[in-house]
This record gives sequence, structure tokens and C-alpha cells, in this order.
Amino acid sequence: MSAGNLLLYLGIISCCSAAVFLLKGKIKSGVMFTRLSAAFVTLAMMLLAYSFISLDYSLFYVWQHDNEQMPLLYRLSAIMVGQEGTYLVWAWLSLIVVLVHTERHKTSDAPLLTDVYALIGCAFLLILTAGMSPFTSIFTMEGASLPVSGNGLDPALLDLLMPLHIFSVFAAYAFTVIPAAASLAYLTRGEMPNVRNYLRFSWLFLSIGMITGGIWANRLLGWSGFWQWDPVQSSILATWLLLTAALHAIVRFAIGEYKKWFPLLCIITFLLTIYTTFVARSGIYSSIHSFPGTSSWWLLIVFMVAVIIFSLVLGSRYDAHETLRSGGIRAAFAPHNTFYFTVALLLVMAFISLWGPTVYIILFYTGQKIIMFPEYYNVLFYPFIVGLSYLLGACMLYGRVKNRTLAGVGIIYFAASLILGIAIPDSAHTVAAPGPYTGFLEKILGSFSVTSYLPVFFFVTGTVLFKMIRDCRIKNRVVSLHLTGVNLLHLGIVFIILGAIFSTSFETSHNFTYAFNEKGVYKEKGGIGLRYLDFRLEKEGPDWLQVVDFEIFDGTRMNMSTVYRKSRQFGFISNAAVHHGILSDTKVDFEGLLPHQLQQGKIEMNVKKQPLASFMWLGSAMLVSGILITIIASLMSKRQKEIGLSIGEKSQGA
Repeated sequence: MSAGNLLLYLGIISCCSAAVFLLKGKIKSGVMFTRLSAAFVTLAMMLLAYSFISLDYSLFYVWQHDNEQMPLLYRLSAIMVGQEGTYLVWAWLSLIVVLVHTERHKTSDAPLLTDVYALIGCAFLLILTAGMSPFTSIFTMEGASLPVSGNGLDPALLDLLMPLHIFSVFAAYAFTVIPAAASLAYLTRGEMPNVRNYLRFSWLFLSIGMITGGIWANRLLGWSGFWQWDPVQSSILATWLLLTAALHAIVRFAIGEYKKWFPLLCIITFLLTIYTTFVARSGIYSSIHSFPGTSSWWLLIVFMVAVIIFSLVLGSRYDAHETLRSGGIRAAFAPHNTFYFTVALLLVMAFISLWGPTVYIILFYTGQKIIMFPEYYNVLFYPFIVGLSYLLGACMLYGRVKNRTLAGVGIIYFAASLILGIAIPDSAHTVAAPGPYTGFLEKILGSFSVTSYLPVFFFVTGTVLFKMIRDCRIKNRVVSLHLTGVNLLHLGIVFIILGAIFSTSFETSHNFTYAFNEKGVYKEKGGIGLRYLDFRLEKEGPDWLQVVDFEIFDGTRMNMSTVYRKSRQFGFISNAAVHHGILSDTKVDFEGLLPHQLQQGKIEMNVKKQPLASFMWLGSAMLVSGILITIIASLMSKRQKEIGLSIGEKSQGA
């Protein structure tokens, strides 16, 4: 047995032992074995990292994803590229989160059951890791000998955003373990520790993962933009939506509402991380996110089914009666009702996002196949996005203006949305163009102009800014900081939505053709200028690169290069050149030249202009900054309470 596998097995044994000791109330032993488990798995991570750095090709996983030509950063990043490595990273991060939680509460027996459930989840992840071990020797393959070089990474993965994207997603997954475990403990014994910051950290990391993934995908020609409704993307979006719903539900849970639904939301969110892993590893989908089908998929299904049944049995003991409160205009905008609608809309959107991948799986096992086009998601999502955005604006104004004023302003903006949605006839800018199999409802919803979101954007932006100005009166620094974060992240949401809608719906595309001898020639189309500077062939290891240097004129002048790579192992990869402008992004694609095209001596470049894409990236920055500020405010508040308790104890002692 290799040292790496031994460490994994010791980690599993220690993790299970910790759960047993904590269940029996033996806190010291439970904490000790939790530390041991985290230490063993950390050593396994360090051993794998060393194997990648030192090019230990005796490990099949290292040979599969590493080689001597890769820089050190990408060698370490390659740990997270294959499914064996991602299982280990996921298990390791989850154990670290559980260890931190255990250490924080080791003097109290209140959250013991939470730690027990969390350790069971970690043990499951470790079992998955051991079953798909990254420490498998290459000599277990028939006729294998020690390789002199490794396969390396697909050049499409050689991007600085790659490690940040993958790590952020699995960090988000890891932070869902404690809320889910705490929810199971609550449904079992009625004990619920504060899990709000765990949800916030998970939401933060998943947001970063989605944002970095979108920026990265936008640079690759094969992905045609930042979002494609890929099955794994759809599942991750559903997870993000449920996290958002849980963060809203916990506000009402703290005052005695959602006693059943909030815990179930946390549990389902954790299960969705497992489900997304199943989608990626089932071998059913053909996607850049997917891995070849593996034997581990059935373990994921068994674990999900077991947790679902257990949760439903526990949850059946709680009253789930949650209703709207009547009472005229004032009650309509009351927090109880607006939170109720917010959570409901987020759940519906999560269901829509999951429906496509799930139906595909069901039909696959019945011998049928179905294709979910992006239009399906766009048509169904758009009305809920509009409704949720208006609800956001109403929440921002509630209690700060008269309810009749709020209702009147909302109706005016909503009417403006309807007028713009119906009155602008340009079919190129509708929610979705009708197809041969488009149903009646889809035609109606898809025929709305996306310009109908403009009044929504101005309504929400105005209400958030109005609230931010009013919040400046608050003297308490921590409360003011928290509200600033909340306002900022909500403002970021509508900026992202507007940028995503307009950058795709109003995107323009122009082709520029140059002969090799036209160096320095300036051409202009659609308000975009291009000057071809040079074309060259370069050899990088076994790969050939075709590089085009050019100047682009789009408000400012920029020197840029676009690269087309012919990889002997991975095929053709095109990395677009992207210029992020103040009001728009400009993307230049070069699809490369085949030998006969090289003889013709002509270069073709496609230039796409994406208006208001900058709003999307600005909104992303606001969203991430906002949630970080709320986390900082929460930590400051906790620190103040601890100082207050300490002073109180000292004064009593005196």
C-alpha cells in the first residue's frame, strides 16, 4: 500500500472514530480524532502536491495531468483537474471546515450532534476519494513501465483563473457541510447553532467560482461566451439559488418562522453539491465539465437517497405551515410576505435550472435523448428574474416611504416594463426567438423585448441608492457596515443581470480579412477599428502556435494578440483576445489557418462587441465586495459581544 493511500485510510478511520466518540459525548477524544483525521488528509494533500512538483510519474494521476514543461503554479493546479484530485480537495476542505467548527465549540456539548453529522459527510467524501485514489500506481496497469514524461494539461486549462475557479467551487461545497449537519441536528433534537456565516462563505466562494468561470469561458472560442447553460453550470446555478434562498430564510428562522423549511433548504443545498458531482461524473453528458463515467456514481446516488429519506422522516415531525399574511397594501409589502415570495421565486428558478439535466438523465436510462436549448432556460427564467428584481426594489423601500407611494412607484415602473416588452418589435432583441417546436406559451414569453428590463434596473438601482443614503444616518458602525454590504450585493445582482442580458442580446459581430502583406492597414466596421500588425508561427514544445498581433480602436487604442494553438495531444484551441472597456467588451477571435489557407496568405478575424458587459463585471465586484463586508461586520459584531461578556464577567468577579 502506498503512503498516500495509507494516509487516506487513516483519515477515514480517524473521521469515523471522531464521530463515534462525539456521539457518546466524549468530547476530548472526539476532538482529538477530528484533528488526527484532518492531519492525515492534509498530509495526503501535501504528498500529492509534492508528487506533482517533483514529477513523480509512478503515480498514474500525476502522469495523466502533469509534465516538466508546465510552470510550478500549473503543476499544483493540475491536482484539481481530474476527478480523483477534486474528490481529495473536496474532502480535505470539508474536514478543515469541520475541524474549525469543532475547535470553536469544543468546550460546549450543544453542537455535538452537528459535528457528528458533519463528520459522517466527511467520511463519505473520504471513502469516495479512497475509491478513486489519486495515489494509484501506474504499475497497476498491465504492461506499464515508468514514463519519462507526462501528458500535461489541456492548453485550454492553462489559465490563471483555472485554479481559482475550481478551488472556489469546492470551497463553497465544503462550507455547505456544517449548515446541512446543523439542520439534521436541529430536526433530530431541536438544537441549531448559528450557521449564517457558513452559508455566507459558501455563497461567496460559489459566486467567485461562477464569476471566474464566466470570465475564463469568455476567452475560449469553443465556449462562445460566459454562459451556455451547460448541465453542470445549470446544477451549480441551482445550488447558488438555493444558497440565496437559505440566506433569506435564516432571517425569518431567527424570529421563529421557517422552522422546517430553513433546515430542509440547507440539507437540499448540500445534496445539490453531491448531485452536481453526479451530473459531472455520470458519463451521460458530453461537456467540458464532465468526466468519463466512473464506478463512483452509484455511491453518490445511494448517499443522496439515504440523506433525503432521513431528512424527510425527521422533518415530518415539524409543522411546515407557512402562509401569506393579509391586511391590505401595508401587509403586502411586509417582510413576512416579501421574504416568502423571495424564497418561493428562488426555489422555482432552482427547479427550472435543475429540470433540464434531470430530465436528460431520466430519459437517458429509458433509452431516449433530449436536447435542452438555451432558449428553454431563457424563456422560463426571464419573468421570474423580472419579478424577483421588482420584489428586491420593494424590499429596499419598505418602511422608508409610505406604502401607497411604494405601490404607485412600483406600478409605474412595471407598466414601463410591459410597454417596452410589447411595443418594441425587433425580434433580434427578444427573450428567445421562436423555433419550429416552440409552444404557444413559449412564443408569448419569448416575444418580449429584453429592453423591458431597463425600467427594472433603474427602479432597483434607485431604491438601493435611496436606502443607502438613508442608512448613512445610522450611528452604530457595525450595523452601518452590515447594511452597506447588503445594499452593495443587491445592487450588484441587477448590474449582473442587465449586463448579461444586453451583452448577449445586443452583441454585434464583424469579420475582418487581411492579406499577409497588409501589415499596418487600418480597417473599420461597425464603429470598431482594427490594424493588422503581424502574423507569426511559434513552436512551444510539441505544439504549434499561430499568433496574430493587432491594434484595436474602440474608444481607446490597444495592442493585443490572439492565439490559435495546434496541440498534438489535445487538438485545436483558440484563445480570444478580450478588451474590457468602460461600456462594453470587445472580443477578437482567430480560428487559425490550415495549410492550404496559409498558402492563400489571408487571415480572418471575428470581432464581437458586447455592450454593457462591463456592467456584469462591475456587478460581480459589487456582489463579492458586499458579501465580504457583511461577513466582516458579522465578525466585528461577534467580537464586540465577546468583549462585552468578558467585561461583564470581570465586573461580577470584582
